[in-house]
Amino acid sequence: MSKKLVLFLFIFFSASAYSDVGSPWSIEMVALNNGETRHIKYNEITGETWWSKNLVWNRIIEPEPISNSTYEFRVVSTGLNWRTIRIDKLSGQAWKNSKGTWVKISPSTK
Repeated sequence: MSKKLVLFLFIFFSASAYSDVGSPWSIEMVALNNGETRHIKYNEITGETWWSKNLVWNRIIEPEPISNSTYEFRVVSTGLNWRTIRIDKLSGQAWKNSKGTWVKISPSTK
């Protein structure tokens, strides 16, 4: 194998290792009615979630451990506030962010 081919393969596979394909992190931003914004970053595999205000990231607290899964998030503005919902797409369990802590949404008993 020529040295040029080896160099090309090394560069190609090195660059591929640093691509964001398959990255579990995503980010969303919502605008509030007062002109402020909130930024939410989340990990689609671990469910870990952070929100920012004034350039400071604040972790949304997990009151109990959750397992790696496939999580989906929805973030909406409700005027001067914002809301975030997380669902485990494999189990169906959902949580809402309440004052910086994830709170389980319980199934109806009816």
